[in-house]
Amino acid sequence: MANGNVTPTTAAVFIPEMWRDAILNYAERQFRLRNQVTDFSDMLSQGGDILHIPRVTEESAAQKSAGSAVTYTNNTDVETQLTVDQHWYNAKRVDDIVRVQESADLFNQYTRSMGYSLAKKVESFLAGLIQSATGNDVTLGADNTFTTALIRSGLQKLLDANHDYADGEHYLYASPAAYMSILSLGDFTEANKRGDGENPLADGMIMRAYGLNLLSSSDWDDDGDTGDETASIFNRDSIYYAQQISPRVQSEYDIDYLATSVVTDTLFGGTLAKSANDTSLGIVNFNNPS
Repeated sequence: MANGNVTPTTAAVFIPEMWRDAILNYAERQFRLRNQVTDFSDMLSQGGDILHIPRVTEESAAQKSAGSAVTYTNNTDVETQLTVDQHWYNAKRVDDIVRVQESADLFNQYTRSMGYSLAKKVESFLAGLIQSATGNDVTLGADNTFTTALIRSGLQKLLDANHDYADGEHYLYASPAAYMSILSLGDFTEANKRGDGENPLADGMIMRAYGLNLLSSSDWDDDGDTGDETASIFNRDSIYYAQQISPRVQSEYDIDYLATSVVTDTLFGGTLAKSANDTSLGIVNFNNPS
């Protein structure tokens, strides 16, 4: 005879949903780089592990001579292949799930940890792709130390390759130490040089430097090792990304352990839009000196 009590068994279908929402919400809040690159995830909805992305060769106009026929040309276009081969997961078996959920602090710690672990893998993977570019390297004079001349040197490389770095789609990521160095440059903090109403000296927020979106990330090294990339400029079209399995959660109650098994995972891939040494790729890496 039913007694009307709600137990872990009768409420089991609700418990996994609580885990799923909390984990995915936290993961989404941690994505930055993923939202700043070209995303082809929709093209993988029907399956497949390699995405072929054609790149149309730049055309050159020909001058027309009076009375002469036009000349037809054909280009051999190339492609970029994006392989989806990054499968990462986090798994926990949680005893007495109801008791865990009664403690908001403990529940939040579990979900924060699992969600963050997935987001971190995606972000560090994309940071590694950016740092693998070699076509437009700029070597600093001292570890993690910037001057406005060094930044302008990087911007010139972008202009030489016909990239408009002030289009809102270019980003400057810096290691914490490099970011602090940029913070000390008056061109980005002094009101008479910035020419706007913001006060970075008061709130610590530079946000933009020479029209670039400026952010700090620990995925860029500041430990002073020889040749490490301590900052990078890139644009949205420099990196291709695709996610075949968005962060998901699967769970079931294990009667043998009197616990709920929770597994969260994601499957994704990415690539540089062009070869790493191509100066037209649109990536500039600032490296610590030898």
